[in-house]
Amino acid sequence: MVMAYWLYQLELVLRLFVAAICGGLVGYERKVRLKTAGMRTHMLVAVGAALFMIISKYGFFDVLNHANSVSLDPSRVASQVVSGIGFIGAGAIMTVNHKIDGLTTAAGLWATAAIGLAVGADMYVIGIAGTLCILITQTIVRRIKALKRYPNRSMIRLQVTLNGKLSDMDALPERLKIIGSSHVHMRILAYKPDSFSLEMQIRLVRRTDPDDFILKMSHLVDVKKIDVLD
Repeated sequence: MVMAYWLYQLELVLRLFVAAICGGLVGYERKVRLKTAGMRTHMLVAVGAALFMIISKYGFFDVLNHANSVSLDPSRVASQVVSGIGFIGAGAIMTVNHKIDGLTTAAGLWATAAIGLAVGADMYVIGIAGTLCILITQTIVRRIKALKRYPNRSMIRLQVTLNGKLSDMDALPERLKIIGSSHVHMRILAYKPDSFSLEMQIRLVRRTDPDDFILKMSHLVDVKKIDVLD
């Protein structure tokens, strides 16, 4: 009896670990793309959703055993997770100069919560399949879109914050040519006495990998922050 109880508890713990792994995979893709919500955020969302689902399904058995007149709806907690995750998603969406950024990350958090609910409900196959669908959507489908719009993945859009004076931006195109750009279009978003932010549309030299270019750019001494715009 004791052994059966602990095996049952370990199976519930396994659901949390599976949810964490699935959420972490989705978050890793976001982290690589330098988005606001990364691995830890997605893992916490998935584990939290799975935990809520487990509590919703199995957390009230003692009440039902002692009160035959009580009836519970296991889906009520899950429905609150679906609506509640919107608050986190809203925090990932930013509007800068009448342009919206972060919708994909917010939708990914919402979908990651669904993965957690599925795994928490003992629907491992559906949860893992959902993880694969999200990863395919955010990697392969995005690359197809990029290929159609920008041949050879030669164009990227960035929001960059740099230390220094605004006049320093004049030398930036030449500095970026050294690491792989062929043309740079810049637009000033904000500036302070010691820093400034730019929206940059950069055409890369042929066969230059965008991820490698962004990594090299992040290593420039005056680059403070880089955000990739979808």
